[in-house]
Amino acid sequence: MSENNIKVFIIDDEYLERSLLKQCINWESLGMEIVGEASNANEGIKLIDELKPDIVFTDIKMPGIDGIEFSEFILKKHPSLIIIVLTGYNDFNYAQKSVKLGIFDFLLKPIDENEVLNTAKKVKSYIEVKKKEKKELEDLKKQLYENLPYLKERFLNELITSNLPESSINERLEFFKLHLKNENFQIAAIEIANSADLNEESRLIQNFKVSNYVKSYFKKLKNIIVFSDQMNRIIILSNDEKIDLYKICMRLKNKINKELDCTLNIGIGNIKENIGEVRTSYMEAIDALNYHIAVGNNNIIHYRDVQFKESKSESDTMHLLNELKFYLKSGLEDDAINTVKEVFSLIDVKSENALKLIHVSALNIISVCFSVSLELKENFDDIYLSEINTYNKIVNIETLPEMIEFLSSIVINTIKAVNKEQISNINNLIDDVKKFIEENLSDSNLSLSFVAKHFYLNPSYLSRTFKKETGINFIEYLTNKRMEKAISLIKEKNMKSFEIANAVGIQDPNYFSSCFKKYTGLNVSEYKKLIKNTV
Repeated sequence: MSENNIKVFIIDDEYLERSLLKQCINWESLGMEIVGEASNANEGIKLIDELKPDIVFTDIKMPGIDGIEFSEFILKKHPSLIIIVLTGYNDFNYAQKSVKLGIFDFLLKPIDENEVLNTAKKVKSYIEVKKKEKKELEDLKKQLYENLPYLKERFLNELITSNLPESSINERLEFFKLHLKNENFQIAAIEIANSADLNEESRLIQNFKVSNYVKSYFKKLKNIIVFSDQMNRIIILSNDEKIDLYKICMRLKNKINKELDCTLNIGIGNIKENIGEVRTSYMEAIDALNYHIAVGNNNIIHYRDVQFKESKSESDTMHLLNELKFYLKSGLEDDAINTVKEVFSLIDVKSENALKLIHVSALNIISVCFSVSLELKENFDDIYLSEINTYNKIVNIETLPEMIEFLSSIVINTIKAVNKEQISNINNLIDDVKKFIEENLSDSNLSLSFVAKHFYLNPSYLSRTFKKETGINFIEYLTNKRMEKAISLIKEKNMKSFEIANAVGIQDPNYFSSCFKKYTGLNVSEYKKLIKNTV
């Protein structure tokens, strides 16, 4: 007997009918084989359980249980069994009423060999189609279970990125045998720092290495699931209220740092009450993870600890860049570095384009530094080449602390160059300051800070330098010049005391009188009389 043969079983209480059915066609040529026969339904039921045929031919009228009752009973036990009922003409209408039971076909007695052949061919075709469908289904199931890890990961990605109905979530959790409880869900997202420096093969190998380590680390905790998201970040989904995810991630990070010599950044979302909110915890974890740009690499950042800001307008940035230029020219190192930090504080670090915005801001700061350098008596070609090299370095910096440290060194070097230039031109500078004072004596705003700002100088530096070069401090020099002009006006014009005060840039007449008496030893009225008497 061939294993591929279709097995046929016959039930009829008449021996001649059974013999006729067996011999009327060449069953073997159809790939079929008569595997057994029975004279009544009870006997047939026992043999069918033993022989497991594919097709049963059964008479409709038999002693005890008739063919319809038998069919109803046997199809419940063997729903894939094909039953063909043999019926006389008088019973045909009765037999047809049993179609709903699942009977495949009917043959009228007396048996006609052509009808039997056609029915057998029809059944064979049906069985072959079903076998093909079954084989295809088995192949698909095999393929399904071979791809189960991938499908499971794809579902978990949908869970953290899409708004899935809860019924669908529960059904798929059951299919993938993910036994999660109904509350306390939290996401952590892990990203390997500086992996962009590696080629694609090395980067993927490193990611697999870390991913396998993380999965192994949580292997014994059935309420923690580890998988990768669409950006190849390692995702930890915790469903265990007894676990402090922050602390366990800290231990994990330290182990990976030490054992795999690998730097990580980890973002952690808030705990959510139901599985439908896992998506929110994931987005919070990614926002926290992206914040490593602001705090540097090898950090664990919890969303609750992050204070996000909205990006400010372009005008705010331009204002700060103008301030930076002033501080650079003034030699104010601390103020210049603080301004650099302020420029970056305007950036929303949770933004998807945060790193690009940091690079753009850094390039703007570098441009300000080099524009100041170009105003000095430096070699243009050297400055140009230095600027190009600096731009190339900037695009490879991935965190804000690194960027601020790098730019601070540029700022310091720029200020050193500015100070060097200022020292070499100090004599001309003091002459220019004196000239500026002479030309603006009537301006009441004229002061040390006013003049220093005009010449892009540090007020303290100007004060020290002025006294060193002139032998007199700035305020004393300015007051003397104002008194000299006041004396000149008294001699040349008939002006009242308050008018003279305004003319020399002193708005308070009392203060002017005090300065004048200190300078001349006389008040204005006495000095006028003295001049008048002298004339």
